[in-house]
Amino acid sequence: MRFVDRLADYSDESIILELQRVAHQLGKDTLTIADLNQAKLCYATLKNRFGGLREALRRAQLRGPDFHRNVPDDELLRELQKVWDSVLTKEGRRPYKGDLTKYNAKFSQGPYYRRWGSWIMACEAMLDWEETNRATPTALVEAPIQRDPRPKRSISLRLRYEVLKRDNFSCQVCGRSPATNPGQAELHVDHIIAEAKGGRAEPSNLRTLCQDCNIGKGAL
Repeated sequence: MRFVDRLADYSDESIILELQRVAHQLGKDTLTIADLNQAKLCYATLKNRFGGLREALRRAQLRGPDFHRNVPDDELLRELQKVWDSVLTKEGRRPYKGDLTKYNAKFSQGPYYRRWGSWIMACEAMLDWEETNRATPTALVEAPIQRDPRPKRSISLRLRYEVLKRDNFSCQVCGRSPATNPGQAELHVDHIIAEAKGGRAEPSNLRTLCQDCNIGKGAL
């Protein structure tokens, strides 16, 4: 369905009130371009009417956006890694740019577009970055960024995505998937032969299980 900018022909005051409404609804004192998805307008209107988002927010008495121009690549990619991990597990798909907002990422889509040129290129850069850092874990120690407290997975995101896609993003035991059971089927990629018994992290030894079946397997 084509997006209709319903406030394009409204007064500046109406547009400013809409920005204030969305900020209040989201509980924020600023807005990103991604947040405009919650509004009855698009960025093009703000660009044409006020010259950009920053000036529109200033007139709405909201804080100007932080464009994160000096954030290191590692930090941007680590945040995208967290979002991709959550989307794969909870929704069984690759991440879309709107997931940055949905999963409360620290950065909007802007820094990724400026740094890598497109969302797809940013996602590819993240997968390459993760594989490089998995091969040289000392790089994470040297980076001046707080480390992710979650346990490191033995299977890369790229491989997990390939296995989930191969298995149609559904549990290979009970058949459940996030698409057919929203909010009830979190997907894991499981070793058929356990690592402790010599099983390798390669497609032929990996399968998709939902959380319940994976826990049940461990109890057997």
